[in-house]
Amino acid sequence: MFRKSRLLYLFTVISFNFSLGYAQNSFSDTVKITVPLADSLFLAKNLILLAEKYNVEAARAQIIQNRLWDNPNISVNQNVINPEYKTNGGRKWFDWTDKGETSAQIQQLFLLAGKRNKRVNMASLAAIKEEQNYFDMLRTLKYSLRSGFYNMYYLQQIVKVYDREIASLSRIVRVFENQLEKGYASKKDVMRLKASLLSLESEKTGYQTQLIGSFGDFNVLMHTSGVYYIPQPDSSALAQLSADSLKLQPLIDTAFVCRYDLKMAKSDLSINQVNLVYQKALAVPDLTVIAGWDRNGSFVHNYNFVGLQMDLPFFNRNQGNIKTANFNVESSKLKLQSTEDQVKSDVTQSYATLQETSRLYQKFDNKFVNDLEALNQEVVRNYEKRNISLLEFLDFYDAYKENMIQLNTLQNNRINAFENLNFSVGKEIVKQ
Repeated sequence: MFRKSRLLYLFTVISFNFSLGYAQNSFSDTVKITVPLADSLFLAKNLILLAEKYNVEAARAQIIQNRLWDNPNISVNQNVINPEYKTNGGRKWFDWTDKGETSAQIQQLFLLAGKRNKRVNMASLAAIKEEQNYFDMLRTLKYSLRSGFYNMYYLQQIVKVYDREIASLSRIVRVFENQLEKGYASKKDVMRLKASLLSLESEKTGYQTQLIGSFGDFNVLMHTSGVYYIPQPDSSALAQLSADSLKLQPLIDTAFVCRYDLKMAKSDLSINQVNLVYQKALAVPDLTVIAGWDRNGSFVHNYNFVGLQMDLPFFNRNQGNIKTANFNVESSKLKLQSTEDQVKSDVTQSYATLQETSRLYQKFDNKFVNDLEALNQEVVRNYEKRNISLLEFLDFYDAYKENMIQLNTLQNNRINAFENLNFSVGKEIVKQ
């Protein structure tokens, strides 16, 4: 029975280690990367940003299009058969002579009430909004990039904690298995150690899965495929980050100036206001100027004429579109107020979160980690020498693991709190 349990345990550990090795080997390359390098590569290679740049240029091209005048319209008419002029007993086809009928006309449309300038103005505002959308997208994607960078780093640190514990506990299991065969260790203790080792392996799988997911998201942002990134943060710069000098109201004021989603809401209002003016201008009919010549179709030969053409605004004065534009203006005003409220809420929440994580981080003693590492090694040695019980050893092992996980999680939450503040303000208030 013992042999069967041992074989099952060994098969589980071997299968698990093989799966992890296969997962890491599935990445085609390993790259060390810093925050500045990640930022520069991201700006140069991210497909969403590159696509949005084309959208900005397309919107700017509409300004050119709306500045153009309407093309003149020309028409030429020629009679097919001249019934009054016969040749050799037949009728004259397409008579271009002075006896036939030919006419020509040219028309030019002139927009009145400043419609052309108003359309140019709307196109300019739409191009500005598209550019604002690009920078708002950049703000969002850069936040995802930075968060992913630090998430990968601290997940890797947590996995390293498990690697150290698993390696240490595996060595102890091997020693106690040898002692069990010689009759110096109890089967119960060996099985308890194996169960703890399997539990560590299972927990590590969860973090390893999260890490693989983070690699995938980061590869998409960087437009790479199958790259195993090893983040290299500036530890000294991170340690010097402080929220003590930050005040809430100046941050809100900065957000009202820098947040591009708020600027987009203001642009929406401006576009709808200009559109209202344009719709009212559309109620004024446009003028078409006509000039023409007719050879034989009028009361005189070679008749030359000019004319004007305009719709009479008796029925359609664009009433529905004007009313729609009015409602759109009022809707944009409410959406702008809602966006302002959202900006205030975002900054307030991110500021409160940063203050709380900073308060908790300040209570942390940097010597604690070194002391905990040294104590962990001492506990392992004492258990191998049977100076402490199995229960005391496993309790400390669990406490060490949990403390190291919480420490890395706290550091990750702290850095993300600074990044979230930058994101909510719309400007890199705290540089890393």
